[in-house]
Amino acid sequence: MMKKALLLVAVLSAMSLPAAMAADTAPVKSYPVDPTTGLIMAPGWEVVKHQCNACHTSLIIPQNVGSREVWRETIQWMIDTQGLWDLSDTWDPVLDYLSTYYNETEIDMKIFRRKPLDADKMPPMPVVLSSSNKEH
Repeated sequence: MMKKALLLVAVLSAMSLPAAMAADTAPVKSYPVDPTTGLIMAPGWEVVKHQCNACHTSLIIPQNVGSREVWRETIQWMIDTQGLWDLSDTWDPVLDYLSTYYNETEIDMKIFRRKPLDADKMPPMPVVLSSSNKEH
């Protein structure tokens, strides 16, 4: 589980949006950023902090952006492949927060050289081979 979590951290970090830059987007300016978690301290931030910090650092969240559907797909991927539990009644508060304060529509193209790649354009995830199917 730890290796999977570290792999997830590495992959998500590769698609980074620095926390300081996330704080420059329009809806973010009215709320401070928590120095410990890097999360915007807007309504719903504590639910996100508790749900996400159980498996990985919340510092990953400000490094990523997405629409509500992108965040839903990302979380569903974590449920399907990474052992995350179903968010049950916290799905809506988590998605509301993430899609409001970490939405892809607020990318400042004066800072970035390009918009993030679509999922179908991303390179494949690395595959970890077990010792039984490694070539010697």
